[in-house]
Amino acid sequence: MKKKFGKKFAVAALALMAAAAVQGCGGKTEETASEETVSEETASGETEEAQEIVKPDSLGEIKLGEYKGIEVETEEPYIVTDEEVDIYIDSYILPTHQQSVEAEIEEGDTVNIDYVGSIDGVEFDGGSAEAFDLTIGSGRFIDGFEDGLVGYKKGDKVDVNVTFPDPYENNPDLAGKPALFEVTVNDVKRTPELTDEIVPELDPECKTAEEYKRKLKEMMQESADYSSRQSLAYVAIEKVVENSEITPTEEAVEWKVNDLIVNYFEPMMVQNYGISLDDMLSLQGSTREEYKKELEPVAEEAVKQLMVADEIARVQNLVVTDDDIREYAEESNVSFEEFVDILGRELAEETVLEQKAIDFVVDNAVVKYISASETEAETQTEE
Repeated sequence: MKKKFGKKFAVAALALMAAAAVQGCGGKTEETASEETVSEETASGETEEAQEIVKPDSLGEIKLGEYKGIEVETEEPYIVTDEEVDIYIDSYILPTHQQSVEAEIEEGDTVNIDYVGSIDGVEFDGGSAEAFDLTIGSGRFIDGFEDGLVGYKKGDKVDVNVTFPDPYENNPDLAGKPALFEVTVNDVKRTPELTDEIVPELDPECKTAEEYKRKLKEMMQESADYSSRQSLAYVAIEKVVENSEITPTEEAVEWKVNDLIVNYFEPMMVQNYGISLDDMLSLQGSTREEYKKELEPVAEEAVKQLMVADEIARVQNLVVTDDDIREYAEESNVSFEEFVDILGRELAEETVLEQKAIDFVVDNAVVKYISASETEAETQTEE
C-alpha cells in the first residue's frame, strides 16, 4: 500500500527529489537521475539532452526563530475502522481477483463476449467485436444489451434485441433504429467473497480471512498515521518559517523551480499519465516558462523550509549515520544500497539530515489536536 502524503506535500516535503525517486510499494523503485545530472524522459521513452540542476552554495540569509517547543494545531489522528477495511476489500481488492464461474450471468459479473450487430440483416460499422470484456450493470452499452445477457452461461449464444436511443450522438445514422446483436459468451467471471480459501491468493503470508483483515487494517492505519505525521510536520515547519527571518536568493528559487519540475513533476507525468510535462502544458494552452512562473511561490516556500531545516540541523549539531540512512531507506521501501545509489551519498545524507531536523521540531512541539469538523469550519471561514 502506498504511503499517503499530506495535501501540501509538494510544498512541505524537504526531500522532494527523494520522494519522487522512491515512490512505490513492495520494494520497487522508479529510478530517477541524481540531482547533479538529470535527463528528461519523454512519454515515448526517448531521452532528451541532459539538463544539469545545480544547487547553489548558498540559499540565502536566515535568522532562525523559535523552533523548540512551538505550539501547533493539527487535525486529530485518523482511526481506521473495521467497516472501512471491509469497504476497501470489497471495492478495490476482491474485484481485481475475479474468478471464472459456470453459473448464470448476474449483475456485477464480467463477461467476455464476441458480438455482431446488424440492422435489417446488415452489419453496421462499429457493431462487432471479439473477446470484449463487459461488466454487467456498468452501462457501457445501450439500454437492454447488458440486461439481455443476464441468466445465460459460458458457452451460450444469445440474440439480444435492442433499439438505439434517439438522439444517438455516437452515430446519428443509428438513432432510433432496432438492432440485433448475436452474442457468444466466452467466459463469465465473478467477484469472490473473502474466504479463508482465497486469502493465500491475496497474501501468501496470511492463512485466514480474519488474519488478512487485521493485517490490512494495520497497513491502512500505518498509512493514515504517516499522513498525519506529514501534515503535522508541514504545520510545524511552517510555524518555524513564520518565526524566522528568511531571505532566499533568486538563484535558490530558480534552482528549486527546476528541481521540482525535473525531479518531481516530469517523472510523475510520465509515470502516472504516460505523457510528458511539455505535452500536458501544450494541451492546456500553456508553456514551460509560464509553468515555471506559477511554481515560483511554491519553490520559494520550499527553499525557506529547506533553509530552516538546514539551520536547525547546524544549531542542534545533528549528524547522519549509516543506520539513519538505512532506517529512512526502509521507510521508503528501498534498501540502503538502492537509496544511496539513486541519490548519491552526499544527497542521501543531506536528505536524511533535513528529515532529522523536521523530526526534531515535531518531536519537541506542543501539539493541540482539533477535530475534523473544527478543521472544516476553519477552512470555510478562510475561504
